[in-house]
Amino acid sequence: MKSLFKLITTTILSLSAAASAASMMDDFIDPQDGMFDTSHWLAEKKGFFPIPIIVTEPAVGFGLGAGLLFLHDPLAGKTADGETFDPQNVDQKGRIVPPSVSGLFGAYTENDSWFVGGAHMGVWKNDDIRYVGALATASVNLKFYGLGGSAASGLNFNIEPGIFFQQIKFRLKDSDFFAGIDYLLMDSTVEFEIQSSLPIEIPAVKFDSRSASVSLLLDYDSRDTLFTPSSGLSARIKASFFREAFGSDDEFEKYNVYAKYFTPFFTDSLILGLRGDYKTLDGQAPFYQYPFVNLRGIPAMRYQGESVAVGEAEFRWNFTFRWSLIVFGGVGAADSVDFVPNPSDDTVYSKGVGFRYFIARRFGAHAGIDIAKGPEDTALYITFGQAWY
Repeated sequence: MKSLFKLITTTILSLSAAASAASMMDDFIDPQDGMFDTSHWLAEKKGFFPIPIIVTEPAVGFGLGAGLLFLHDPLAGKTADGETFDPQNVDQKGRIVPPSVSGLFGAYTENDSWFVGGAHMGVWKNDDIRYVGALATASVNLKFYGLGGSAASGLNFNIEPGIFFQQIKFRLKDSDFFAGIDYLLMDSTVEFEIQSSLPIEIPAVKFDSRSASVSLLLDYDSRDTLFTPSSGLSARIKASFFREAFGSDDEFEKYNVYAKYFTPFFTDSLILGLRGDYKTLDGQAPFYQYPFVNLRGIPAMRYQGESVAVGEAEFRWNFTFRWSLIVFGGVGAADSVDFVPNPSDDTVYSKGVGFRYFIARRFGAHAGIDIAKGPEDTALYITFGQAWY
């Protein structure tokens, strides 16, 4: 599951960018350079407020939505205009302690997909314990291209999941490591739009499926900011066990290991980002549970397999203090499976360019647009913070 804290806080940035009332502009001007900046507003914001949600996933098309958030604490300690950012809400190492956040949300996309739900992230013991809980439902229209991605044109299907998620993580002593456990219950109805015979992976034109897992995870995060890092490493090892004892119809395991590394490249104005992600599934699972290549420019579930590996590199050139250019490229591979003979090509590439505006200096957050080209399509992404979730 994507980081709830990053999803919520980066969405707040998009709301800030839309603020234009003259009476509010003092809160959106950085006294350091006189440019538009949301740091002051974010640092002091607390309580209820609405947010927009912008969907740019090519698998479901563009979409819009809204949410209502409640920040239990300010995003960071208050800082007077012109002062160096020195938040009060930090731990003993100077790390910003994220606030506890609750929210309700919903969105609708151009291919008639929608989702609604609620979530809460609790941060306890000065960020030594992190909790995430979510309850959501959706109706999503997608295409299934076969495991291995070999089908030239996908089969249209609709999936209506009900999702229940609980996670808790504990910081290991005073380190950058977190160890945790989570529980996922996904109760789904799947229906295909098909008149001919079904692929072997599909049990029926319409069927119900329940997946439930307990996962063990180990996280490491030394990035200088959660939003748009310039240095540091974020990594995870996770093992998910789907069992009948946990409420699952099928028994299988999923494993995931990833790393995202950021460092200045020859000069502080050029930042190199490297990403590696490997997922694998062992056992017989519903088709929608199989890993897929996750790269900008490639729709979700376009290339699936028992094992999927992704590598991506990104250069960010900060050619002024506020503006940056982005160049990125990636490769993904989805292993074929026994019942999909001779897939046409299970290795795919994507590339793209973009730009960023340094929208919240005190939090190290950039926002902008990426244009990415994959094997079949070109896609536009609105990006807040780092594009890698």
